Amino acid sequence: MSQENVEVVRRIYEEGLIDRDPEQILELATPDIEYVNPPEAIDSGTRRGHMEVAQALRSPSELFDSYRHDLHELYDCGETVVAAVSFRTRSRGSESEVIQEEAHSWTLRDGRITRFEWNRDLAKALEAAGLSE
Repeated sequence: MSQENVEVVRRIYEEGLIDRDPEQILELATPDIEYVNPPEAIDSGTRRGHMEVAQALRSPSELFDSYRHDLHELYDCGETVVAAVSFRTRSRGSESEVIQEEAHSWTLRDGRITRFEWNRDLAKALEAAGLSE
């Protein structure tokens, strides 16, 4: 099942689902999905269920003029897949692009997303998922 999990997560980035309508991601999720923002995030904390998670996934479009996630590598950690990504954004009214390296942890059960968590530390994300970088 872990290779199938990797392919679900790969699709999220290759098709740009994470940067578009959150409904497309939620179609791949369980009803009790969790979305976790780290303490240093603008809107930190945990969101639960489709409604709260959709709101959290939409928030970058409210904050930034443009943004996208560039996938660098996927790490198969069994039921969790960790993605090393660059988050590229431009604030409203700015011409400057800001790039932030992130680690996204996707936990799946029976091929469905149950949890999404992001942070800025790939080594910690891999360790939490049971794998060392």
